[in-house]
Amino acid sequence: MYKVSIFLVAVLFLLSAKETGCRKKANFGETRPATEVRSAAFLKKKLRNHEHPNLNFVTAQAKVFAEGNGQSMGATANIIWIRDSVMWLNIKKFGLEAARVLVTQDSVFLLNRLEKTYSARGLESLQHQYSLPAGFDLVQSLLLASPWFFPDIMLEPDIKDGLHRLSGANGRFSADYRIEEGSFWLRQEMFLQPREGRSLSVLFENYKKTELAGWFPYLRTIEASSQDTGDLRLSIELNDVEFNVPKSFRFEIPKHYKRVD
Repeated sequence: MYKVSIFLVAVLFLLSAKETGCRKKANFGETRPATEVRSAAFLKKKLRNHEHPNLNFVTAQAKVFAEGNGQSMGATANIIWIRDSVMWLNIKKFGLEAARVLVTQDSVFLLNRLEKTYSARGLESLQHQYSLPAGFDLVQSLLLASPWFFPDIMLEPDIKDGLHRLSGANGRFSADYRIEEGSFWLRQEMFLQPREGRSLSVLFENYKKTELAGWFPYLRTIEASSQDTGDLRLSIELNDVEFNVPKSFRFEIPKHYKRVD
């Protein structure tokens, strides 16, 4: 569970793997396939309309399902996010707190309640370990379902599988964004490192209309793969989401907890 929890921290605990039952269908309303190629400037402008600049606080409960490294986990979590500052989570199993996580601009702290241990790591080390192209900014964008763009990648538009696509590469990374026709919601973004055999894919589903955030996805799915970590999958389904309602949180390391790397 420790390794799964660490990965969950690194990507905002977002992969995908429901344990049993039917897959929830995406709620995209009246969708239609894209037929006309739009310019990159047009698509990027539409995507930036969903960056939610008016949101400074998000709190939510979530159902989390994770699988990787021969382990699988189903849990619930409470989430508190403060823009450009922190992400706080407590993860529960069978109603008991199993882990508490604090993600800041440059660090990740994890309390493992089950093993009475804690870890403190820089975000840069997790970026390398899990093939993440960025740190807190990427974690924040995944929560908000807003795109994260490489500053040095020129994106080209086309149509793929009925969706608008923006794609490009910079020699080390390649990026791919899939966009719904009409609503221009971000459906999926993918980051690849072909030379290292690493990939990260994020799928956004179950969009719902909200008063403060407009159309907001309540289901996120991440799939990550690398030679170092193997295949990792996780999904997070949000509920009881509140916007711009500040909430307090606590993160204290008990003196008797042992530090682990």
